[in-house]
Amino acid sequence: MTPTPAPGTTPAPAPGADAPQLAAECHIWSLPPLTQPSSWFGLLDSTELKRCSSFAHERDLARFVTGRMLAKTALASLLGTGPESIRFHTRCPDCGGPHGKPHVVGLGAGWELSISHSGDVVAVAIAAGRPLGLDVERLEPWQGPGLPPEYELVLTPAERAAVEALPPERRARACLAYWTRKEAVLKATGEGLNKPMTDFTLSGPDEPPALVSWHPPDPGRPVPALADIPLGEDYHGAVAVLGVRSVLPTVHRSTELLHVRPQRNKLRPNTNYLYLPVS
Repeated sequence: MTPTPAPGTTPAPAPGADAPQLAAECHIWSLPPLTQPSSWFGLLDSTELKRCSSFAHERDLARFVTGRMLAKTALASLLGTGPESIRFHTRCPDCGGPHGKPHVVGLGAGWELSISHSGDVVAVAIAAGRPLGLDVERLEPWQGPGLPPEYELVLTPAERAAVEALPPERRARACLAYWTRKEAVLKATGEGLNKPMTDFTLSGPDEPPALVSWHPPDPGRPVPALADIPLGEDYHGAVAVLGVRSVLPTVHRSTELLHVRPQRNKLRPNTNYLYLPVS
């Protein structure tokens, strides 16, 4: 297993940038959306607070604040510091706006993270020194004939054939597995949903997740390592990491995260912070 860097250190670049490591550790935490997101504003910087004022719905605000709180506190736990020391820079590659994938700056620079949410789950994945993407999706029951129509833009012919070979009661979950794995890949490469999901084919839903081929073949495009993330019966999660041959995910239990208490003197007064022990 790839060792976790010592607390307070920045991960060193892997030797041989063109030679993938055998494996990378990836830490995942998840929580339901916070019920009182404003009580966590003390962890946010001015740009993040401005984003909070733009949300029209409380649920969207709760998901955003939960993602930032979870990411900062989880990374602080890995570094052996306080969450108020963690800062992110976020810039959309398309419009330049302060949204999109957050990047760690200052203390902890060199660590990579990805945040995803769906339904009642907000999750964050963190790895040392390797770009990654996380996606979480809630399973929606499908009773209609054939496959849910949204997967017309997701599945390649080979993937569709693999799904249709399954018993009908398993097809919706198989489609969801493809969706989460593919979105994780596009988040890791930085292409996002601007690239069609049919640009590449993945292994079958009953096989270990892997990217089989790009369409058309392109040796210049990276081939991320993939792993499924168990997040409950009604959800499917997947993580993709660049520059490694396999991913070793550690999912930290929610019960380990709910140790909420104020930290006097060191952190801002009258603000509750969440401390996440790393198992």
